[in-house]
Amino acid sequence: MELIIINLLNGISFGMILFILAMGLSITLGVMGILNLAHGALFMIGGFIGVSIIRSGGNFWLATILGSLGAGVLGFLIERLFLARLYKQLDNQVLLTLGLIYIFGNIVLWIFGGRVQLFDPPATLSWKISIGNYAFPFYRMFLICIGAILFIIIWWLIEKTRIGAIVRAGMDNKEMAMGLGINYSLTCSIVFTLGSFIGGFAGCMAIPFIGVVHSMSLEILLYALIVVVVGGPGSVFGTLLGGILIGIIDAFGKAFFPDLAMFTLYLVLIITLLLKPTGLWGRGQIFETAGPPSSSVPTFKTKNIFIKYAPYPILIFIFIVLPPFLPMYLQSMAIKILIFSIFALSLNLLWGYSGLISLGHATYFGVGAYTSTIMIVHLGIENFWLATLIAIAVAGIIAVFYGIIALRVSGLYFLLVTLALGQLVFYVAEKWRSVTGGYNGIIGIPFPNIGIPGFSFNSIYYYFFVLIISAFCYFILRRIVNSPFGYALQGIRDDEKKMETLGYNVWLYKYIAYIVAGMFASIAGVLFSYFLVVVAPPQLSITTSTMAILMLIIGSTQVFWGPVIGSVFVILLEYISSIYAPQRWPLILGIIFVISVMFLRDGIALFLLKILNRIGTRESIKS
Repeated sequence: MELIIINLLNGISFGMILFILAMGLSITLGVMGILNLAHGALFMIGGFIGVSIIRSGGNFWLATILGSLGAGVLGFLIERLFLARLYKQLDNQVLLTLGLIYIFGNIVLWIFGGRVQLFDPPATLSWKISIGNYAFPFYRMFLICIGAILFIIIWWLIEKTRIGAIVRAGMDNKEMAMGLGINYSLTCSIVFTLGSFIGGFAGCMAIPFIGVVHSMSLEILLYALIVVVVGGPGSVFGTLLGGILIGIIDAFGKAFFPDLAMFTLYLVLIITLLLKPTGLWGRGQIFETAGPPSSSVPTFKTKNIFIKYAPYPILIFIFIVLPPFLPMYLQSMAIKILIFSIFALSLNLLWGYSGLISLGHATYFGVGAYTSTIMIVHLGIENFWLATLIAIAVAGIIAVFYGIIALRVSGLYFLLVTLALGQLVFYVAEKWRSVTGGYNGIIGIPFPNIGIPGFSFNSIYYYFFVLIISAFCYFILRRIVNSPFGYALQGIRDDEKKMETLGYNVWLYKYIAYIVAGMFASIAGVLFSYFLVVVAPPQLSITTSTMAILMLIIGSTQVFWGPVIGSVFVILLEYISSIYAPQRWPLILGIIFVISVMFLRDGIALFLLKILNRIGTRESIKS
């Protein structure tokens, strides 16, 4: 009984930390419709500012005040300098905050190092309460009180004040609120700053409890996202209820089922989405994301035969004639570019052609890699074709199940859910050590056996093998997007309600696209496992999904071959970074992300297509 009471109190105290953190995220999401993925980073930054103040001779209370203010000021700058310039561009707003995660995380690593930072609570809060044979820290009771007080304050602000009325009006109908003369831009700045302040405050409060480290942004963000989904975005009471529920489940899970603790949280998430997608106390669906407009994409037309067919000999030279004469490291880079081209093209079927951004697409990349590797290492199935077919089938089965869950919601909620579901598979790969090798992964994968007696691969042979499969995938995906099915997807992306009116089963079209995209991503994963000679959890991580998203932004989601251009750019950039600044790659990745979102929204491929059209038009006029 004592142990149950201790775990219950641990769960409620951790739940209050989650409530404080998630409250800032929930308000921002509910009022502005922005899924601020950098919220976990603001939590971390608030904590590190607090650590710096303590080490400089300050006390806990000063550290908490300055840490909260620091996160609030940073949040204000993010909103004013970046997010305010992306008004009504919800996809770009989310992707911008994704890039900020990498920037802030790497800067903190650069300054503070990679060790967990802790400090004790003040002496007045350091004593313990006896509960039977156990001593429960009074500081955790203090956290419960702080959470309760904050709940009352935020509830009063939102429900009983003029500012709260404006906030509620923005949650219910932003356009109507603006029509009534409300300065919604100012409201958004205040809300985002307040949310950031609360995130930093949570980081300071959590330091004596869980500590702070540079890599915690994503993990703590996932906890907050689960709380928001379960409780309901924009609801103070729902966030409190979700925080306490998740905190208690996490505490009992870690106490009695330590290896399954995270899975219990995701189980709650899945059940909530299946039974009540808007959350236990949510106000409703989150704002829709918008796919890229197809009307802005020009088609390449010219009467000049030389200009029309000039790209083909160039491509033949680059991809067929040149590679055998390149050094081995450049051949390896070319292989990686081809593999990630398949991966990026599969993601573009969702984003560019269906209007669905997935932050969990690496799930299928990693599942393909793991499945084929397990077939070889554990089951002795060495035939490449059989192992690949099984990998595609397994990825398809997971996509069938995940698609049902993810497509229960739409817009920003879809992005949020795919992130959480993707991390679930990541944790499976980490915990199922007997099969996956845990964090170390599975090492020593041989070149594929394609069933030709006496044939053995080397680097250049494997390049051409990957080139053939890439060309096949490119051809099939191109046929799909240029088929009636593909045109229907583009119609759904541009105007979903109109397509429903015309009699299309919108959900089914998106569901099929989700499954097909997952299966093609698994092919890229299979090829990558043979290329890298190791398969490990990072191949399932959000970083892998992020690289594909960056390839789409840089290359263009509006031109079919744009992701190929993007993969060339990103892989080359990664290679250069690995030579000159390997530890700063996350920082570089984040900066490129921000620059691309702010200034390269159309992508390189669309820019090249417009240039070719101008040249073709001039030549047609001359002839």
